[in-house]
Amino acid sequence: MSQLNRRTFIKNSFMAAAVAGLSAQTYAQSAGANGDLRVAVVGFRSRGQNHIDELKKIKGVRIVALCDVDSKVVAKGLKANPGAKGYTDIRKMLEDKDIDAVSIASPNHQHSIQGIWSLQAGKHLYIEKPLSHNIFEGQQLVAASNHFSKLVVQAGTQSRSGVGIRAAIKDVHAGKYGKVKVSRAICYKRRKSIGPAKKNAIPSEIDYDLWNGPADIQESIRGNQTNKVQETSSTGAVHYDWHWFWNYGGGDLCNQAIHEIDIARWFLGTHEVSPEVVSVGGRFGYVDCAETPNTFISIHNYAAAPLITEVYGLTSDGKIDGPMNKFGKFKENNPGEKTAKTPDIGIIVECENATIVVPDYNSAQAYDLSGKLIKSYGKTVDAVDLTGGASGHHANWVSHIRKGTNEGIYAPVRECHLSTALVHSANISFRLGAKKSAGEIKEALKASSGLSEAFGRMAEHLGRNGVNLDESKAVLGAPLTQDTKTELFTGANAEAANRDLVAKRTGRKGFEIPTTF
Repeated sequence: MSQLNRRTFIKNSFMAAAVAGLSAQTYAQSAGANGDLRVAVVGFRSRGQNHIDELKKIKGVRIVALCDVDSKVVAKGLKANPGAKGYTDIRKMLEDKDIDAVSIASPNHQHSIQGIWSLQAGKHLYIEKPLSHNIFEGQQLVAASNHFSKLVVQAGTQSRSGVGIRAAIKDVHAGKYGKVKVSRAICYKRRKSIGPAKKNAIPSEIDYDLWNGPADIQESIRGNQTNKVQETSSTGAVHYDWHWFWNYGGGDLCNQAIHEIDIARWFLGTHEVSPEVVSVGGRFGYVDCAETPNTFISIHNYAAAPLITEVYGLTSDGKIDGPMNKFGKFKENNPGEKTAKTPDIGIIVECENATIVVPDYNSAQAYDLSGKLIKSYGKTVDAVDLTGGASGHHANWVSHIRKGTNEGIYAPVRECHLSTALVHSANISFRLGAKKSAGEIKEALKASSGLSEAFGRMAEHLGRNGVNLDESKAVLGAPLTQDTKTELFTGANAEAANRDLVAKRTGRKGFEIPTTF
């Protein structure tokens, strides 16, 4: 249970009645009647389709159910997966006793509640990152996984299945390259404007009540331009643009950078939230109806070493389809050798005697202090996982279901919660901050050489995109301190920060976040 003293919602909810009839199911139900593992996939228009593809590669796994709030998506999925049952309401799906495990890739604001419901229904769980929409939700999902401990839970931070990354982290933790001085999470990823606010009618095929789930229902007034597909209908607002609105998402910090933050924290070897955080950012380069920043830096001050995050959503040359920024320059061993990686999305870990670069979801390279490659860590996953690439993450989950244990699972739910909590605390710092001039921000950051350096890169990047930070001021986030055990904020900004942590959302009627199990 969370250490937060919160009102208990589940006792009188619809789910309480639904779950009561399911709780007698055997927890370690690792196989169906014919020996196959019977899996349901929830939210499969985009990332969930990858779940389906990866699960189909694993011998002895059957896709037996598909769930999406968009009935057209369900119909399309059933054509491609004959024999599967279709649902729009996950609660109805979870009543099916012929489902052993659930793989969830719905929007962020649904992750915690759908994950908890799945565990309450006796299903093994694969849950996408970020784990939650706020820290409170994540605490409840961790508590549920502890309560239903015989169920196997894998979080969707799939880089944790990359053998190259695992090997590099093992060497760093063993002290091979000396102490870690700083761990950087880098996310330089082009995000175009989503356009002005526009009232959009919700298509009849989408159950908007179910789509909102625990979130407050808001009129769909978002732009209809998405970053993945240039949609001509209002479905773009529902299917992707939610990432850029606080009611549903948390910007690219929650969308892409959570992967890099998770690995950066993993390198540090810490298993708790950070005691201090401050952020700087804003939405620059265009004016649209989105709320979250497209340019963002933050520092989580751990005792051993800081974790610094940099998120840029504009290009390196100011052109709409221009190249992205690259972080650092590293030398090849020989001219023309294609081993040197200079990432735009990745992790940079500076140690006393080397720099470790993680340029993708699987591999890593070590460079000496002159920037020369000294070791390359492979780009495969464990042989036991069979499927290759980060896709082995689902195979790792299935193998542990068959073993009947969470011990050795690559992405434990609590680890994903901790990394997600870092994302939330950085966003809370930003949301409690105020716009300041470049000079004021520099003065405020001068005590932190790492964040000052990052702010310099941020200002240079924005300058190439025609943004002057003395004219278009950035937000200097409120400095926050956090109790690493209770995960409650302390200090001067504690009251406001804890409101965001807890009371920001505990779920609207019918979708209350369960707090007892």
